[in-house]
Amino acid sequence: MTTTAFPTATPAAPRVALSRPGALRRCLVLAGLAFGELWLLVWLIFTAALSLLWVGGYLVPGALNATRTAARRQRRLAKEYAGIEIPEWYRPLDDAPRGGGALAPWRRLVAQVKDPSTGRDVLWVVADPFVGFFIALLPIALVAEAVWGIVLLFLWRTIVDADGTQWFLFVPVSDQATAIIAAGVGIAAGVCGVLLARPALGWHALWARLVLSPSSRALEQRVEELARTRADAVDDASAEVRRIERDLHDGAQARIVAMGMSLTAAERLMETDPEAARAMLAEAKASSSAALQELRDLVRGIHPPVLADRGLVDAVRTIALESPVPVDVASTLEGRVPMPVESAVYFAVSELLANVAKHAVATRARVEISRTPQALTVVVADDGAGGAATADGSGLAGIARRLGAFDGSLTLESPLGGGTVATIRVPLAG
Repeated sequence: MTTTAFPTATPAAPRVALSRPGALRRCLVLAGLAFGELWLLVWLIFTAALSLLWVGGYLVPGALNATRTAARRQRRLAKEYAGIEIPEWYRPLDDAPRGGGALAPWRRLVAQVKDPSTGRDVLWVVADPFVGFFIALLPIALVAEAVWGIVLLFLWRTIVDADGTQWFLFVPVSDQATAIIAAGVGIAAGVCGVLLARPALGWHALWARLVLSPSSRALEQRVEELARTRADAVDDASAEVRRIERDLHDGAQARIVAMGMSLTAAERLMETDPEAARAMLAEAKASSSAALQELRDLVRGIHPPVLADRGLVDAVRTIALESPVPVDVASTLEGRVPMPVESAVYFAVSELLANVAKHAVATRARVEISRTPQALTVVVADDGAGGAATADGSGLAGIARRLGAFDGSLTLESPLGGGTVATIRVPLAG
């Protein structure tokens, strides 16, 4: 899932602590991006036309992902350039229909197209090369007119002799006097362009907000989803507390009580029956060792020491070494991620690998861990029988529910006879 920022207040008239030359440079950046979006629009139309052929199912998702990237960049620039936050909400990819085969690309394409945010992104790519380009280019065009007016002031004779009377905006330049008037008009236009640069950034951000902001219904669905995932997190936490209480009561606590009884009996028998006392002490020692092991197991189930000490990658490698199915672990993750995310992903991977060992009939599995500035991604794949599903009540549904507490998602591709690929994605804030 995509982490969404909901602004509590959006300034109607943004203030930008930025020099005017800096504002002009940023307008030039926005105009360049709008020009680039024009080419993206051409590519989107081309791939959509190819949808009439089978190959379109493979090309259109990439074009839609590129439009999403462009829209996200504009949201970021609206905040950076004008202080206006534009919330985003995309349906997670795990909402896409499951299953493999030849129809899989088309199923995923249909899921992408049904996302209302995809329509807003496409609308942005269609409209911004015209509306956004005009807004961003207006200050730059006025400054460029000022430069041209000054050039005419010095070179008007050469230009007029070569090409006749030159029109500068509404001024016909044919002699020195009209060249001076044109230069004055150009300088006035340039001053207007410099003064308009910062407001133009705000206008462009407001334009982006108009097109890219999710509808009120989408925001309502997002709030409902967050409420559901938070409720699931509370339920899971309560279940975990009850499990810990049960394990302590039935395990370590019972052994500690038995150890105390053995020590009391040994104390009474110490003088009258030393052999029996020694047997009681040996029993108490065994109970203490068993209680200590159960406490260690309980702590490992809450937060494994290897995870706390060495991080997610080494903790996953430890799981892989203990798995009855050979597991290859590859990682490009550098550094640590937030501890709650590490813990949630660790236990998700642990359960996925346990499912591989129990149900997949696999001969080999692999785990790939990677990170971008936006998200942590873990892929768990096997060469087993496939057919896994996140039906309600299954262990996989429980994993997805627990990841949802972090706005994470579990995507499953498991065609019959084709193995299973489970992708965990958890967004990282900041």
